[in-house]
Amino acid sequence: MTLVEKEATFTSSRTRPVAVPNLTATQKAAPEQQLKPRALILSQTPGIAEMVAQGLNKEGDIEATPLTMSLTDLVTMPDLSMTEVSVCMFEVVQGDDAQIAALRSLREMGEGRVKFLGVTSEVLTLATARNLMDAGVDEVVPLGSISPQLSHAAALAPATEDVIAARGGTLHNGMVIGVAQTRGGIGATTFALNLAAMLALKPKRSRKAKEVEAPRVAVVDLDLQNGTLGASIDVESNGALIEMLRSGSIADMTFLTKAMVSHPSGIDVLAAPVEFAPLTAMRPDMMASLLDELRMSYDYVVIDMPRTMVDWLDPVLARADKMFLLSDTSVHSVRQARRMIDFYCEDHVSLPLEVVVMLERKPFSTSSAVREAEKFLDRKFTHWVPRDDRSAKLAADRGQPLVTAKPRSIVQKAMAPMVVSLKSYFTADQRRQA
Repeated sequence: MTLVEKEATFTSSRTRPVAVPNLTATQKAAPEQQLKPRALILSQTPGIAEMVAQGLNKEGDIEATPLTMSLTDLVTMPDLSMTEVSVCMFEVVQGDDAQIAALRSLREMGEGRVKFLGVTSEVLTLATARNLMDAGVDEVVPLGSISPQLSHAAALAPATEDVIAARGGTLHNGMVIGVAQTRGGIGATTFALNLAAMLALKPKRSRKAKEVEAPRVAVVDLDLQNGTLGASIDVESNGALIEMLRSGSIADMTFLTKAMVSHPSGIDVLAAPVEFAPLTAMRPDMMASLLDELRMSYDYVVIDMPRTMVDWLDPVLARADKMFLLSDTSVHSVRQARRMIDFYCEDHVSLPLEVVVMLERKPFSTSSAVREAEKFLDRKFTHWVPRDDRSAKLAADRGQPLVTAKPRSIVQKAMAPMVVSLKSYFTADQRRQA
C-alpha cells in the first residue's frame, strides 16, 4: 500500500460514527458549553463588540461576551475576575499610556492564563508596538482577521478553571520540558528518556526523603510516524493515541488513564502509534488539551519533539517551561540549530531554550570554533553530554533507561546539573505560563 493510499485509508476511518452514551439533548450540550473557550470582546465603538461576538458565537467555537468599554474601564470594574477567561480582545489606541498600564494589570490578574489580542485598523508606530509587547500583548492583528486569530489564540490558551473542573482535574500545573534535535541519530530520544527517569528519582540524602513522594513524570513521543521511544524500553503503544487521532477527539482524564503506560523505572510513557498516522491527523486544539491534561496529572512532562515543523507544535511551544535543543559542534548542525531557534522563537520570544552539545566531551578550553558557534546562536554551550556506547547498548539490551541500567554513568553525571536546575525551577514556582 502506498503512502497516499495509507493516508486516504486513515482519513476515511475518521468519518466513521463514534459510539456515544444515550444522553438527552440537554446532557449532551452541557459538556460542550463547559469546555468552550471564553472570550471578552472590548470596544468603545457602539455595536462593534456586539457584532464581533455575535459572529463568533454563531461559529460555535468560542463563547464570546461583548463589552462596550476599553481595557482601562475593564480593569477598574469592581470584583473583576479573569479566572474563566481564555482570550481578551481589545481595540488598540496608539499613545494611550493608561491602556498599557491596564494591560499590565490584567496580565498579572490573569496569571498568564489569558491570551490578549489587540485589534487595530491602522498601522502601528514602532513605539506603540514595543509598549504593547512589553506590557504582555500576545498578538496584534488587523480588524478584518479577528475570527481566525481569536480562534487560534483560544486553541493555544491553557484550560480555564471551569474547564479543569469539568474534566475532574485540579489546578495542578506540571512543568513541560521539550527535547528537540538538529539532526537524526544525535540521541534526542535517549536524552528525553533519561531526563524523565532522572526527574522521577526520589532524593536520597534528604532527611525527609522517606516522607517525600517520588515526582510524577510523563514522557511523550510526539514523533507520530517514526517515534522509537517506547520501543527502546519495551513499551508499545496500546492504541489509545491512534484512536484519538482517527476520531479527532479531545484528550481528557479518561484518555490519559487508558493511554499512559507505567514503566518500572518510575515514569509513565505515551508511545508513538505503531500504525501509520499522518502528521495532519493531530490538530492544535487536540495537542493543547492533551498537554493541559498531562500538566494537571504530572509534575514533569518531557516531550520528545518531532523534527517536522507542523502547526500543532504551537501549543507545545506556548506551554514549554524549558526547551532543550540537542546539537553537536559541526557546521551543519549549528546552522540547523540557528534555523530551529528562529522558528521556535518567532512567535514565542520568551521561550527558555538552551542548546545541549551531544556526543562530545566538554573541552578543557573553549576553541575558536566553539566561540564562533556560540556567537552565531547567541547562546552559550553550558551542557555537554559525552558518548557512552557501552552503557547505551547495555540499557537497550535490558529495555531500561541508561540511568537505571548503568547508574553513575558519565551520561548521568553530565545530565545531573540540568536535572537539579529543573527541579529548582519547579520548586521556585517561577515557571513560564502559556
